[in-house]
Amino acid sequence: MPRPVLLLCLIFLSFNLSAEPRWWMEEPIRLIQTNLRETDSVLNPVELIEQVEAFGANTLLFSIGGIVAHYPTQVPLHYPSEFLVEGKDVVGEVIREAHNRGIRVIGRFDFSRARQQVYDAHPEWFFKNREGNPVVDDNGLHSSCINGGYYHQKAIEVLTEALERYEVDGLFFNWFGNIRSDYKGNDIGLCHCEECAKRFRAAYGRSIPDEPDPEYNQFMFDSSSEVARMFRELIKDKRPKALFMTYIEQYTDGIVSESDFYKWRPLPQWLYSSSENVNRALNTEPDKMTFNLVMPYTEMRYRFAATSGHGLNALLYQNVAHGGFPAFVVLGTFDQPDRTGLNAVQPFFAWHKKNEALLTGQKNAARVLLYARQGPNWSSYNRDYRGFFRLLSELHIPFFVTNRLDGLSPEEVDLVVVPGGEVPSEIQAFIERGGRALIAGTRHPGMNLPPAVRLWRDTKSSYMRIDNHDAFPSLLETWALFWEGEYLELESTADQPITLIPPGQFGPPDKVSTLAEKTDKPGLIRQSFGAGKFTFIPWNIGRLYHDFSSDKHRLLISDLLDVLLEGKRQLKTNAHPLVEMTLMRQPSTGETLLHLVNLSGHSGTAFFEPVPQTEVSITVKGSFESARPLRESQVLGLSVDSGFTSLVLSSLKDYEVIVLD
Repeated sequence: MPRPVLLLCLIFLSFNLSAEPRWWMEEPIRLIQTNLRETDSVLNPVELIEQVEAFGANTLLFSIGGIVAHYPTQVPLHYPSEFLVEGKDVVGEVIREAHNRGIRVIGRFDFSRARQQVYDAHPEWFFKNREGNPVVDDNGLHSSCINGGYYHQKAIEVLTEALERYEVDGLFFNWFGNIRSDYKGNDIGLCHCEECAKRFRAAYGRSIPDEPDPEYNQFMFDSSSEVARMFRELIKDKRPKALFMTYIEQYTDGIVSESDFYKWRPLPQWLYSSSENVNRALNTEPDKMTFNLVMPYTEMRYRFAATSGHGLNALLYQNVAHGGFPAFVVLGTFDQPDRTGLNAVQPFFAWHKKNEALLTGQKNAARVLLYARQGPNWSSYNRDYRGFFRLLSELHIPFFVTNRLDGLSPEEVDLVVVPGGEVPSEIQAFIERGGRALIAGTRHPGMNLPPAVRLWRDTKSSYMRIDNHDAFPSLLETWALFWEGEYLELESTADQPITLIPPGQFGPPDKVSTLAEKTDKPGLIRQSFGAGKFTFIPWNIGRLYHDFSSDKHRLLISDLLDVLLEGKRQLKTNAHPLVEMTLMRQPSTGETLLHLVNLSGHSGTAFFEPVPQTEVSITVKGSFESARPLRESQVLGLSVDSGFTSLVLSSLKDYEVIVLD
């Protein structure tokens, strides 16, 4: 089944499974999240909603309960804020005022921690480390366990009270499941409480391990899914029109992710955080909405120190460029000691409001698929995958990320990129039916490739030799490529344009190897399979590009893509590699939207104002009659030739959307 037909079927099915319209899939959204402190229970609801409206947001994610209740709760062991004014219901007043102004309200709950009094009453509900001790933070809050009674019993009581009391438009649950680190980033290990121990032994016949392994990851995945199902059933019973979302995909209506530039993130800084989160979520779960929250502060220890406004806007631009919407977080209220972040992003909220009809409901129009493996043991932090994410972005290859492979068709997809080397049967069938694929990694992909000889591990001081430059015109001045790490040696073949140069002497300079040794060990294999073709790189070029950004690796991949795509890329441009481009379509109008996000202001861990681009030439597959920029007033001339449309954008500042019709 072609991909667009598949997506329409999934959407149609999901609508028929629900008796109520899903506002989060049909309405434009501009979300502001106010993570309330306990002291914020004294806020003025009218003033807050006026600020939300003035900011340009139409959806408010607002704290209700869990660690602190911002309303006069009657549930035992659920404690109202000590700053809540007697007789005042902040939550009720905020919801009423918001609805009067047409603003949706999503209630926020956090059941990941609870007060000492709750632990004293039910210690069996809580996370226990390997020594059997509770995990307690600096506030005296005890970490709860997803398998304990706090989630399975007390949370149900709290949600029942809130759902019966408030007409919320949605519910969000923070820190859902057993998190393995505290707010300081300290590792707290795995939960060894009696309930976890009993359930894990019943499922796997052994004790909980000291370190997470595939079985434990599956156990936590199943445990979180069980609670998500319980929450969903309750929400849909009490508030059928309400959205349910958290950080997992199972049983939810929306998938929550976060994008930030926290200072403790490992280097190199991941520039495509929002792009990755939104692209993968919307194309993997097309019947759900992705809520990618842009975090404005330096990190959780410094919640009042805003990061660069240029960086925050870049993340918001990426949200919209991949089919999402602007979503921004503040701690407490709008009264911030550093307002630079709020001031920087507010104009984009206003611009989105002006163009919401065109930007809502976009679908990815790319014809290259980047495969992201699925399951509880796979992480999007995979360096092989992220390396190819960067490569495709920098080479201006429009692509969509998914692990949904049903109906994968050569008529709808020009190329599949598979990081890691593990090729699912659906992709093999796609190639056999005439598809093209680029596969890179040290797992043997099958499909009639020569058998493996051995796996080289932790290899250093080795190179790959380009023996035939016919397919690599960008590398005519290079015949030795840097590589290190793992290499899957396969039996030699007749077509070996790249071969291994084994490790040699690297010092002292007097004794450095001459690279004269030649082998028949393939560093790249081009293979036919059925009616299709694929190229296999038996080393981790994606991971190496993520870590070291060799321009030779980028040029190698660029040339390979041209061969596999037969020189007919969906988009060609002279734009800087740090101008991210996405091709989207608007189903309601049939228009194509070309987004350009100028990321050239990024340097190391800093964001500056992007370097303006001039005379950006673009050629897009398709015959279009008009092109109009949404942000800057420009007249774009078009020329159409052989099914491709060419145009020149005279000026690009930080972000532009070109509407093609």
